[in-house]
Amino acid sequence: MAARLAELPFVANAQALTVSTSGGEFAGFQAIPAHPDPQLGDALLLHGWPEFAACWEKTAALLLEQGMSVFAYDQRGYSPGARPVSVDEYTMPHLVADLDEISRSVGLGRFHLVGHDWGGMVAWHYAANHPERLLTNTVVSTPHPIAHAKQVQADPDQYERMEYMRSIQDHPDGVARTLLRNDGERLIDLYTGDVPDDMAASYTARLSEPGAMDSVLKYYQAADGRARLSSTPVTVPTTFVWGSEDIAFPRATAELTAEYVEGPYRFVPLEGASHWLPESHPGEIAREAIALAREHSAS
Repeated sequence: MAARLAELPFVANAQALTVSTSGGEFAGFQAIPAHPDPQLGDALLLHGWPEFAACWEKTAALLLEQGMSVFAYDQRGYSPGARPVSVDEYTMPHLVADLDEISRSVGLGRFHLVGHDWGGMVAWHYAANHPERLLTNTVVSTPHPIAHAKQVQADPDQYERMEYMRSIQDHPDGVARTLLRNDGERLIDLYTGDVPDDMAASYTARLSEPGAMDSVLKYYQAADGRARLSSTPVTVPTTFVWGSEDIAFPRATAELTAEYVEGPYRFVPLEGASHWLPESHPGEIAREAIALAREHSAS
């Protein structure tokens, strides 16, 4: 993917890299535009489950074309060099600490954060706990964690949509076997045709590596009340992009998110769009991230 980005006429340099931290070795990519826009600065793109940093390729290309530098990495469990055994190593404080240490290791000062799914959940917590590091926060698909928790308790629709999470928590080994059986047939079904076939095949192949699926399912096992960060109101300028056909998060939960953002906030519903927005709607994500960056520029 880095090689493909490097071939684009508006990209000066793109490379795959490995970042070594106290949490392990994280695979990622970094790209610099041929004509950087000093108003835009740097974006860090954070993927979700079951995806990799590769989900951002089209979004990254669009950001680079506008003059924004990009960096993305495979989170713990996804990077082969960062697969701890203990479930406790996958709690939110560890994921937030990874983001903070990795972003510093690659030389980012204040940056624009874009996160999807679990990457979006990390983005909410990071924005609440490290606002001094962020210029803007663009969250894709994932509502604010308090809004989500409240709706799980109060809204039968939201509760039912979390059945997959309870299944993972109760039977992680069985879920892993089911998803990977028959060359990942059930895993590919999760993408509902919104992830290109070649990308879905790549995700499946990588998650079929020994230990990979077991590791990434530990995110859900760790989300059972174990160590977590406080979720103070978000003051960082934030845009929340959500698809109306999202299988995990209904409109009521998405709209409740506004109550937990005290800084500048915009809610962008994409009618007819699914959960898999980085792969299916990169243009809309890039447009919103750029617009937010220009409103709250680094210069």
